Amino acid sequence: MTADLVTMFWIRSERESKSPNPFDAEINSRYDAAARAAGVQLSRVSVDDVVVGTTEGGASVRVRGELVARDTAFFHTKLVTWPVDRFDYWRHLTTYSALSAAGFFTTVPVGLSLINNEKLLTALQRFGSAVPQLPTVRLSTRGHGPDHLDWCTAAMRASDIAFPVVVKPSSWGGGNSVFVASTAGELDTVLTWAAAAEMTVVVQPWLGRDVVDYRVFYVDGEPYRVLTRKPRGDALAGNVGQGGVAGWTAMPDELVEPARAVAGDIGLPYLCIDFLCADGQWWFSEIEVDGGTTQGDHHMTEVRFGSYRSRFDTFVRDLRSGGAR
Repeated sequence: MTADLVTMFWIRSERESKSPNPFDAEINSRYDAAARAAGVQLSRVSVDDVVVGTTEGGASVRVRGELVARDTAFFHTKLVTWPVDRFDYWRHLTTYSALSAAGFFTTVPVGLSLINNEKLLTALQRFGSAVPQLPTVRLSTRGHGPDHLDWCTAAMRASDIAFPVVVKPSSWGGGNSVFVASTAGELDTVLTWAAAAEMTVVVQPWLGRDVVDYRVFYVDGEPYRVLTRKPRGDALAGNVGQGGVAGWTAMPDELVEPARAVAGDIGLPYLCIDFLCADGQWWFSEIEVDGGTTQGDHHMTEVRFGSYRSRFDTFVRDLRSGGAR
């Protein structure tokens, strides 16, 4: 165990931090143990617990009333964008920015948190990978009408996206609310439904039910493990929660260099990147700046928190030598 215990404040939604879901108790216990093994005390907080102020000597940060220091505490700043969290987005992003401006180590820069939660931004990034990115069209659906459908289909043609297409929320995860539209009429129906929830969606090519999702877990830029996910039966997504099947596999040779290039461009201590394979064609799908860890994989969880601690230790050394603000 690392000699000096440091604190990682994990900024969660107000609902999660004040009224934890009993379903997550086992996961949280596993995370706590893995963090302690890395010399990290894990504390779950909300943005309401964080107060940032200016002083003559620079910024001050207090968490639940206690002054915290840059060399003994850091913040896990991954934005969560489930519907229940939508009213907290701005509060979270500005708090992350304030902590970074105050000179604290944050695990996920604000810009990467936005890319992680906005699938079009992922598609527009020119990461150093030879694997092509999925063609994507993004649109906000509030007030959807005939003109909006025309605009969408025009953008699809420009992106060389033909029917059938996948329509899904631009910022959710877990394979939730994925639809397939085979015609413009079906697309209009899905977008009309999305408009009722004022949802922003993306439209992408439908790769079929034989597509395999390869999630590559990285530690300090190097591929660590690979999880495959595949739809089963009538499932439209390979996520286990949507009826898909998952299992560990070896890293495909075709992915080694492209995957390493993407991770090197992103530069996070721990992240996941999803690649899709359909009919022998590889596609770069999306990044997950905090893809979690799979149930029961205690070693992976320990490696994850160890990577956070290692990167924080480097930050502190630079701070004390005058290399960081």
